[in-house]
Amino acid sequence: MISTMHVFILQRPQSTDRYDHWIRQADPNARVTVLTSADSVRPDADLAPGVRRVRVADYEAAATMADVFRICATDRPDRVFAAAEEDVLRAAEARTLFGIAGQTSPTALLFRDRVRMKRLFAGLGVPAVPYRSPRCIEELFAAQRQFGALAVKPRDGTAALGGRVLSTAAEVRRVCTEDVALVAALHAGALIAERHVDGAVHHVDMLIDGARPLLVSPSRYTSPPHLFGTDNVGSVMLDGDSRRARVLEEIARKFARLLPVEHGVNVLHLEFVEDAFGALFAGEVTCRVGGAMVREGIRHTYGVDIARLACLLSTGLWPDAARIGRAGPPTAWLLWNGGPEPAVPVDRPTWLVEHATAERAEGSTSPVDGKASFLIEGADEKELRSRLRALSVRR
Repeated sequence: MISTMHVFILQRPQSTDRYDHWIRQADPNARVTVLTSADSVRPDADLAPGVRRVRVADYEAAATMADVFRICATDRPDRVFAAAEEDVLRAAEARTLFGIAGQTSPTALLFRDRVRMKRLFAGLGVPAVPYRSPRCIEELFAAQRQFGALAVKPRDGTAALGGRVLSTAAEVRRVCTEDVALVAALHAGALIAERHVDGAVHHVDMLIDGARPLLVSPSRYTSPPHLFGTDNVGSVMLDGDSRRARVLEEIARKFARLLPVEHGVNVLHLEFVEDAFGALFAGEVTCRVGGAMVREGIRHTYGVDIARLACLLSTGLWPDAARIGRAGPPTAWLLWNGGPEPAVPVDRPTWLVEHATAERAEGSTSPVDGKASFLIEGADEKELRSRLRALSVRR
């Protein structure tokens, strides 16, 4: 039988991923519509044959939501796919409104709203980081008195952007005096104040099919997320047989089992904070591929493109999905985006798998938009950390 599947893709203009090609490779007869904006970096020639592309004037504009709804109403897609965190709720609203299979609005909100997100950690056996939802300056002072050092973040979204740590009442007073936009955000209920847990931050990247984990990759950041804007961002894969890796994997698998029925989630990026005493706290989770070089590291170690597989799972085009284990050596990565400039050894070592430089985009606000990137491999965590340090030695 010839497929009549129609997949509607929301693709941000800066994205170069070839979702349409991946879908056509899995189902050559699928119809594909791609919505992007006039400034898309993908030329028309890069699209798969026969793909329809709809260009809007401003991808970020609220009016784009009307274009999404119009396409769903007139062309009735079978699936709506979106990979970017900023599009998770857009796509979910379209599915909800038009009865399209996949993640719907209530579940999407759990991954976008940092307060609702805490519900996802209930029953996990790992406490969520304690928090308050302050609505005025006095409530922010009260949160500081209760928790000590505070991590103040936007309630909406999960990126590190916009977060700050306030350690004392004096810092709270100074910030509120100098940043009236923060006070306005308090009044709008747009902020969350969490206890700042000072310690190591781990991330677990997953592919899941229903409640079944297909790929589980635990790693540890070299700096905590609130320093991503000033420190170099880095990450090291944990040794697979280490106690910490086993604990994180089991927690992540349990998280997948506890998701709402028919959640429509296929990829997860979870973050856990480990304090100085070894206690773990659930930090945040998002239903997208991890940023920075998470994707490249997984490709080298596991031999798969996690973004491609997430796309196929989301569109129902990977019916024989199977568990994926490590197929190569573990990796670590580093982005030069604010800390000391890394240096490549004169005789480039074989363990430096990838190295690229790029001009940081003018006006970029992304804390993981680096001027240079490094992907390395090693036998274990110890060797990976040693090799990351070698990149930091000026020659």
